[in-house]
Amino acid sequence: MAALYLIRHGQASFGSANYDALSERGHQQARVLGESLVQRGIRFDAAFAGTMQRHTQTAEGCLGAMQCDLPLIQLPEFNEYNHEEVFARHRPELEDKEQFAQFLAQSGDPHKAFQKEFEKAMLRWRSGDFDDEYSESWPAFRARNIAAVDAARRHGAKSIAVFSSGGPISNITGHCLGLDGDQSVGLGWAIMNCSITCLLFTADKISLRYFNDFSHFEIRADKSLVTHR
Repeated sequence: MAALYLIRHGQASFGSANYDALSERGHQQARVLGESLVQRGIRFDAAFAGTMQRHTQTAEGCLGAMQCDLPLIQLPEFNEYNHEEVFARHRPELEDKEQFAQFLAQSGDPHKAFQKEFEKAMLRWRSGDFDDEYSESWPAFRARNIAAVDAARRHGAKSIAVFSSGGPISNITGHCLGLDGDQSVGLGWAIMNCSITCLLFTADKISLRYFNDFSHFEIRADKSLVTHR
């Protein structure tokens, strides 16, 4: 069977003007991941990514550390949903970046405050009651993620890297397990930065080998590379 490795991007720049760029820690995570893959004897013969900056930067850091010069095949279908839009439709008053930053600063725990409100925003998006307010509906997002992994499978390679985000990875994993949308989203809350989810596939079958492996960071004395956001 062939293997497809779904790799979540490294830590993005949460709370900055450009969230899509990797943080300094995110760049380090990508390099450490690549070094770990070499140690584990994993080699790729095809590499895919979404078109977002954090996907490309993670791919470059990881593949560079592996001394792997494969061309990066970019598919926008592997991109994350527009999280800023999803949040803004739930809390329109926080669409302004300064107001959003102030909201986080006043919360005491910015990550926890964002997570709480974002879960509510996701429920609103997935409800289907407000589809006309979003540039992409939840069913459309899920469908394009599944179409993307099918396209990667048709490439013909036997060991495929896919650099993407938590949303697509949870959707694809949920699809393999036969989970509904709510259950798939639940998977996404657990996916760590630069973790690996491995799928095995043939021409007519795809199955989960392992999910959200970030042991390449846990074995280090310094646990600072274990991040979720």
